[in-house]
Amino acid sequence: MVLWPYYAFMHEWVVMFGDSPTALRTPASIGMALASSMIVLVGRRLFGAPAGLAAGLLFAAVPAISRYGQEVRPYGIVMLATVSAILLLLRAVERPSVWRFLAYGLAVAWIGCSHVIALLSLASHVVIALSAYRRNKLWTLIGWPVALVMGLAIASPVIIGGQRQGGTIGWIPDATWARVETFPGDLFDSPAVAGFFLVAGIGALVALAFGRRAWTAVFLATWALFPPIFGYYTFHEFYFFLPRYSLFTVPAWALLAGFAVRQIIGASSGAATAGAIGRGIANAGSFARVLTATVLAGAMLTFLAWESHVAVRDPAGGGEFAFRDGAAYIEAREKPGDGVIFTGYPNTHRGFRYYWRDRPLSEQPREVLVDQAKVIPYSWDRPACADPVPCLGDTERIWLVSTDPSGIATSPLNAVDQKAVEARYTVTEHVEFTRLWVSLLVRKPAK
Repeated sequence: MVLWPYYAFMHEWVVMFGDSPTALRTPASIGMALASSMIVLVGRRLFGAPAGLAAGLLFAAVPAISRYGQEVRPYGIVMLATVSAILLLLRAVERPSVWRFLAYGLAVAWIGCSHVIALLSLASHVVIALSAYRRNKLWTLIGWPVALVMGLAIASPVIIGGQRQGGTIGWIPDATWARVETFPGDLFDSPAVAGFFLVAGIGALVALAFGRRAWTAVFLATWALFPPIFGYYTFHEFYFFLPRYSLFTVPAWALLAGFAVRQIIGASSGAATAGAIGRGIANAGSFARVLTATVLAGAMLTFLAWESHVAVRDPAGGGEFAFRDGAAYIEAREKPGDGVIFTGYPNTHRGFRYYWRDRPLSEQPREVLVDQAKVIPYSWDRPACADPVPCLGDTERIWLVSTDPSGIATSPLNAVDQKAVEARYTVTEHVEFTRLWVSLLVRKPAK
């Protein structure tokens, strides 16, 4: 599968650090934190230290960064890989050497192995290379393509595998104009925050373009805009148009916003003050002003996106299912011999089994509509019973877990299973959680 390098890494991580929620979330958190530091370094190279610090701090204020920085998904690592590759390329074209281009090539491979779609960020690398060529750094024309090809070659098994698994992202909704309108708000996980970065970013691009920094403007515009635009116009071919798939573009917006803050405050990387002491005092004052403005801007963004920040810290936030709450509810009320039926979302059983992981499988509720004889050990596949009646047997109580939005307990079951269950059981409890319903079915008295 496309993300097998991430899952292979997580397998070894779990072996070393366990499978608690904190342990599972730590790699993404470390990735996002280090990515923020890398953004500071990139910003310092492009615009000076004050703008770099502002960019890193504003990046951390984005609700989507908080969300994906604590989810058990590869996006935190992807973010770190993407920004690291940019930083390494800037260093390589500044002072070309074999080792610097080798490090850059490995970073490109890291991007491809983390998330194939993030390779769209390579379009901005082309701009950096062309800009270096204009400055008569011909050695870049040799080192950059070789390093790029090397990185892509290392990641080629993952890239080729991704081309064969388009069905895994075929569920993504069509790229309608309505989705385009909501894309920025979904990307930042807050329309208000998206508005701030769009205004600041566009203003920064204009200032750069008219301030003899056109190549920097083109580089950041390509990084920020090319991936979602490409995803939109090639949607029916690649199915890339999904906000979180473009999450690696957020650093570009943060860098533009950091530059905008520095420009608005009037900070200058080269203050014209007589004497070394005078220049030091002026630079310290500029740095302090930018830092103060950035903290105030971050506080404003946090206030505007308060609901989003609260939501992403909810166990069922971000449109997820309340598996933890549902599993705890059943565990507190179940009796020996209880059965369970998972309906709706096909992977619901995985979420519940995770929260019951410290209990032997024999002590957990048995999935009564699963043909236990056909279950393959260590597999998540659950072959259904051909005839539900023998599988239900004499089970007295069944917990029915549904993700069906209708909230009707048995509605997601197929007609045969639904008929068998409704004929033998009655609903005595029905509790609603976030995107999840738990019902207790008790066998009807024999007639």
